Amino acid sequence: MQPTGLNLALPCHTDGFSHLVGALEYAARGDTGYNFYDGRGELSTVLSYRKLLNEAKTLARRLLGMGCRHGDRVALVAETDPMFHRFFFACQLAGLIPVALPAGVQLGARQAYIEQLRRMLRSCGARIAVAPQSHRGFLAEAASLVDGLHIGTPEDFETLPEANLELRPLASGEPAYLQYTSGSTQFPRGVEITQEALLANLRDIARHGLKIDASDRMTTWLPFYHDMGLVVFVLLPLICQLSTDYISPRSFAMRPRLWLKLLSDNGGTIASSPPFGYALCAKRIRVSGGESFDLSRWRAACVGAERIQPEPLREFARALEPAGFNPRAFVACYGMAECALAISFEQLDSGLVVDVVKKNAML
Repeated sequence: MQPTGLNLALPCHTDGFSHLVGALEYAARGDTGYNFYDGRGELSTVLSYRKLLNEAKTLARRLLGMGCRHGDRVALVAETDPMFHRFFFACQLAGLIPVALPAGVQLGARQAYIEQLRRMLRSCGARIAVAPQSHRGFLAEAASLVDGLHIGTPEDFETLPEANLELRPLASGEPAYLQYTSGSTQFPRGVEITQEALLANLRDIARHGLKIDASDRMTTWLPFYHDMGLVVFVLLPLICQLSTDYISPRSFAMRPRLWLKLLSDNGGTIASSPPFGYALCAKRIRVSGGESFDLSRWRAACVGAERIQPEPLREFARALEPAGFNPRAFVACYGMAECALAISFEQLDSGLVVDVVKKNAML
């Protein structure tokens, strides 16, 4: 098994798509797609856009066979697993609205996580909720007090009959998905992101924020339930027909070098992290060294956070200098779920620029 490569045959387009299904149908004409790596850094699943389209169509008819109506919401516990992509795009094809739910469970916070899922399931009005086997118990307990909700694992849907109905995808003016906000100031709120707003934001990211071309490749450990993980590393490569390499947040936390190894081995050019991710890498590299990596092709190391501390980035650049990392690759950016994602990007190739502001002058 080999990961999908660069987009060498299909002209790179970001225009002309009125909905995500149109973007998927175009990308399926090429050979690029999504690649999933396990906790040892070994390739576990290759999901080309062509394969994704075919599997999502089958799954879409199964969802409609359950009696779902256009606009019904489908909650997805967003583990780093190809099931998320299959169900997300099955919803697009079937005219259903996917809702990404958090998959992270902190040690000793089991009940708090279940309560969080339950509140989200109720607030979004989900008709169906899906979780990988690893999270089925949490979802089942959360859904036990939610009326009219059908839950299952991806395997539970494999034996369902397919409806003999014409697929009616979500159209331009309709929601593409429901995104929960970060919840930094209050309980996360669900925001409906329309197809039109999403595609406009994606085009601006591709053209102006990152200046993407067919030679780019994306690498991430960010969770799919976070707006940057979903928009930049699931949907952006789709509309640009790029390949993407994934490891899970859990794998990154345990072995942050895997992220760097993927970037090095597969020639990744675009990756993103909050400052703590760069700090964790720098800490591990100081112990074992970074000479074995080749990060010379990494041209956009995005840094997204409401407050960006510069010192962890400086430490990362110093630690990875032997690997060819260019500190000018740092790209400060800011986004909000309410805007689909991107609001601002620093100019490419600017690196880390720190402004000193007199607080009293701002009062």
